[in-house]
Amino acid sequence: MKRAAVMLIIKDGLILGVSRPNDDTKFGLAGGKIETNETPKEAAIRETKEETSIEVAECVEIFKHKEKNDYETHCFYATKWSGEPKEVEKSKVKWLTGEELIYTKAAFGEYNKEAIKRLQEKFPDVKIKFSKSTKQSIENIKNKS
Repeated sequence: MKRAAVMLIIKDGLILGVSRPNDDTKFGLAGGKIETNETPKEAAIRETKEETSIEVAECVEIFKHKEKNDYETHCFYATKWSGEPKEVEKSKVKWLTGEELIYTKAAFGEYNKEAIKRLQEKFPDVKIKFSKSTKQSIENIKNKS
């Protein structure tokens, strides 16, 4: 089974996004493949530092997603972190609204939508910036679950 881990980092209602290596207009969360003998949490922290230079001191797993193609992704939320994001690798690093991460600049829109939904279920006081119409669609998703 292939495994990956990603990290949600939020500042002032914006989510830290990392562009795809081959398309700097499409963004996802910081993260990548889990190496042999590495836990998902260790991988998420390592990949976040490698891609953004952000140091994650504490994080919580908010969900695990299994794809039909035998691929598993663990999503973490950074509850304590430090540093300023920098473009360390080939990808761009940018603070994004929830709308950008889900719709307009999304590399993995459905996954990002699920990550934000799960984050808001576990941490209802964490605010994510959305346009009014997108806020309403997210509320509809939450109410249908």
